[in-house]
Amino acid sequence: MRHTLIAASAICLTGFSCITGNAQQVVDVDSYDFFGNNHQTALNTTKGLIFQPDKFVRVSSGSPFFKGQWFSARLFDADSNSYSCPSVRLDLLDNAVNFLDATGTERIVTSPVKKIQLTDTVSGVHYLFVLGDQIPEADKSEAHTWLQILVNDRVSLCRQQKKSIHDNITYATATTDEDILTFDIYYVRMNKTFTRVKSWQDFVQLFADKKDAVDQFVHTHRLKGKSEDDYVQLVRFYNSLNNS
Repeated sequence: MRHTLIAASAICLTGFSCITGNAQQVVDVDSYDFFGNNHQTALNTTKGLIFQPDKFVRVSSGSPFFKGQWFSARLFDADSNSYSCPSVRLDLLDNAVNFLDATGTERIVTSPVKKIQLTDTVSGVHYLFVLGDQIPEADKSEAHTWLQILVNDRVSLCRQQKKSIHDNITYATATTDEDILTFDIYYVRMNKTFTRVKSWQDFVQLFADKKDAVDQFVHTHRLKGKSEDDYVQLVRFYNSLNNS
């Protein structure tokens, strides 16, 4: 049996219930117009902390968010119950989920969300994230970190976009601007381990049992670990060797 990082049902977009901030209220998406008035009612009852944008007023470059745009999203709790929201963005600096309520006010989700699928409504591209505490082999330090699942297979690949604030002091002024820096950290789940990748060389070495095929693939496709696509290509190729 192939053991993927998360169950396939976690990314299904239909057949789930819609939960709100009030745990007693459940809206059955099979019985209601989920994207019509009943969905709006669910949003009206959603509770969350009001987002305070003034905390980023000094930011001169970078962003705390996965992407600045708003996404359509489906959020999952620990019991795999789910709810939908048309306007969500992921704050990777604070590992928080922000959404727009029915009045257009930006809020922070306070109920526990464990998985989230973001959908770019223009391109149709999906982005799947999971909290580190949902991966049994992950270190405790990653428990409250949002990890993007790039490959969900026998060998899975995750990426953490680690955000940090750097003070940028302008010479001869009393003004301190802040830059938000982003660093990509990759993790591989295989053989019941969850390994942080320290370098491209270490990444390739993880697949040493198929060394000749892997080395040839890396050489032919000129992979150097300079992009997300390099990591994704190699993991998918390695999985194809084991699945064939």
